[in-house]
Amino acid sequence: MGFLWSCNSVKFVPEDKYLLQKNIIKHDAKDISNEQLKAFVRPKENKKIFKFWHFYLDLYNLSGRDANKGINKWFRRIGEAPVIYDEFLVKKSSEQLKLFLENKGYFSAVVTDTVIVNQKKRKVNVEYDIKSGKRSYIHHLGYKIFDNDIRKLVLADSVNSLLRGKKAFDIDLLNKERERITLLLNQKGYYGFSKDYIYYIADSIKGAYLIRDTLVIANVLKKLPDGRDTTENHYKYRIKDVYFFVDFNPQKALLEDTSYTAEFDTLFYKGYYFLYSKKMKFKPDVLINSTYIVPGELYDISEVKKTQTLITELKLFRYINIKFNELENATDESGNKLLKCYIQLTPSKPQSYALEIEGTNSSGNLGAAGNIKYQHRNLLKGAEIFNTRFRMSYQNQSSRGDKNNFNIIEIGFDAGITFPKFLVPFRIESFRRRYNPKSTVTAGVNYQQRPDYTRTIANSKLSYDWRSSQKVSHIFSILDFSLVWVPFISDDFWEYIKDTYMRYSYENHLILNTNYTLLYNGQVLGDQKNFWYLKSYFESSGNLLDGLVKLFTKGTPDDGYYSIMGIRYAQYIKTSFDIRYHHIANTNNSLAYRFFIGIGYPYGNLTVLPFEKMYFSGGANSLRAWPVRGLGPGTFRGDSLKYYNQTADMKLEWNAEYRFKMFWILEGALFVDMGNIWSIREESSPEGGLFKFNKFYKQIAVNLGTGLRFDFSYFIFRFDIGMKLVDPSMPLGSRWVLGTDPLTWNDFGFNFAIGYPF
Repeated sequence: MGFLWSCNSVKFVPEDKYLLQKNIIKHDAKDISNEQLKAFVRPKENKKIFKFWHFYLDLYNLSGRDANKGINKWFRRIGEAPVIYDEFLVKKSSEQLKLFLENKGYFSAVVTDTVIVNQKKRKVNVEYDIKSGKRSYIHHLGYKIFDNDIRKLVLADSVNSLLRGKKAFDIDLLNKERERITLLLNQKGYYGFSKDYIYYIADSIKGAYLIRDTLVIANVLKKLPDGRDTTENHYKYRIKDVYFFVDFNPQKALLEDTSYTAEFDTLFYKGYYFLYSKKMKFKPDVLINSTYIVPGELYDISEVKKTQTLITELKLFRYINIKFNELENATDESGNKLLKCYIQLTPSKPQSYALEIEGTNSSGNLGAAGNIKYQHRNLLKGAEIFNTRFRMSYQNQSSRGDKNNFNIIEIGFDAGITFPKFLVPFRIESFRRRYNPKSTVTAGVNYQQRPDYTRTIANSKLSYDWRSSQKVSHIFSILDFSLVWVPFISDDFWEYIKDTYMRYSYENHLILNTNYTLLYNGQVLGDQKNFWYLKSYFESSGNLLDGLVKLFTKGTPDDGYYSIMGIRYAQYIKTSFDIRYHHIANTNNSLAYRFFIGIGYPYGNLTVLPFEKMYFSGGANSLRAWPVRGLGPGTFRGDSLKYYNQTADMKLEWNAEYRFKMFWILEGALFVDMGNIWSIREESSPEGGLFKFNKFYKQIAVNLGTGLRFDFSYFIFRFDIGMKLVDPSMPLGSRWVLGTDPLTWNDFGFNFAIGYPF
């Protein structure tokens, strides 16, 4: 960084030119941001990171004068050439700024540009000083609509108008109102209606900064047989027939034109036509329940878009196209014109196989794994997706104290089938169209071998998921069953846990729970806008089993707990909230924040949370200066435990990360992580691990760090280095790591991972 900082920033600026160092905008328009105005300024200064460093220009300046040399080509490709001051573009920018302000209602705006030259450094700053003046407002909005039917629709919907009330004159807002009315009419049967039929007539009130605006909707222009022009009202359109081409081949259709459809067989079912070749590969109900387009209904563009989305999510077709043909000289009893709808579907291959060899990372610990996968996307001809996987992995982890590594071997098999509907004993066909529901049944078994214990987990689940809006989805697992069998525990590990709360977590147990997840994701792919992400989770376990067991069991067992076939079952509730906010400063810089809180409370038949349900901290997606399971609970310091295995009932964590693009596929990051875990029951808490309101904030661990990300488009490979800043396991007065003792390797964490941490 110091080497780049020392680069000559005007190295490649011609002698008679100046480097554009900065564009400065000063304005007094309260409702317009600097970012909006900067979009109209040309040229733009060289990109920065940290808001002050021309990093990409410095990379470019590392190249030599000979542009044909390989290293020079590379530096110039990954860097950014100096932006040269251009007087002509500055004047054009002033004109564009004035035009933009006029479009926003500032008709008397004055834009002045000033060039501040540093002759010695050969750099200039360009300052745009904007005096916006008073803004004009829409005083009255009138309508001039020639078609009576359209007039009724528009006026009845005027309560939703974007121009209601006292609105500033804004060309963008006027255009949005055109688009809103166009969508409204497209939803009410007006197929082919476009916003080109809508325009405005504006009349200003002199001296008052007020405008009388009239919204005009023109009729359709039509030529008479004698060549004269006339107009007629817009027609509504009704869907006459809907055809599903379930074996559509776009190339053949283009080559053979109308003769292509002759080779298809036709099935008429529940009011829809199905054209297929040889035999139907899908149950007709699957497609009918995935379409909003209904024969006999008026054309509605929103229903068309929702149909496209719903069929796409079946994952059965690689090509989906919906088109309409107007029937000439045909109308219904009300005079509406008629349309034929053609839903053209090209199936994808239903079966796929995959053999994967991969590098793995589990919170900073590296290993290798292999997967054999099989998928069938139409198992029962109802768009059911069947998945099965066999997995083997080998992972190397470091132990505490002596830093000797140990190995983890994992073997697992799982299978599941997803149905594009709810598996319920009653019919709810309309629910499919509205919420895109899915039911998933899964089962699997997993074997894990560690030096301190060996365990086998068998599980099965029935879950439902649906989407209530574009950004909100729900997952409800009505039955989630796990059986945990621990056949081996090492003597050292058992000696450590046998007289502690941890022993119950490493005994055989079973879990039958119900859980619910609510997801909100405000991110829009390809849209460089700030967004929120929220994941809330609630889980309850053991109550159903407890009720059934007690119903058929008299008295309390001698050992104080109930069991099923000799295996103890767990009772607990657990909830968590994961909140994230991403601030996109520009295409090269962003900030990401994350707050997580999770609490689990055991009760009844098992006084501690099962170990697989406990919270832990540390690792590549948590506090990155600590190893996974190497922090907490509270001030607890588990030096007597050879392997990192620190878990608890509660977790609190906050992370912030500044991300910036560097060059090529490389991105940089600076981050801070804060948090810890705690126990919430005194009888099951290690020393210093109990959560207390008057002490927990003194037990927050803090680390700083930096990292690199390699963006390979399909995945991101990440390397982070975290340094401990506050270590709550140290005695009071010694928790600040910097300045207390010399830094050691134990104060740093090195993490390799796939994807962003949050």
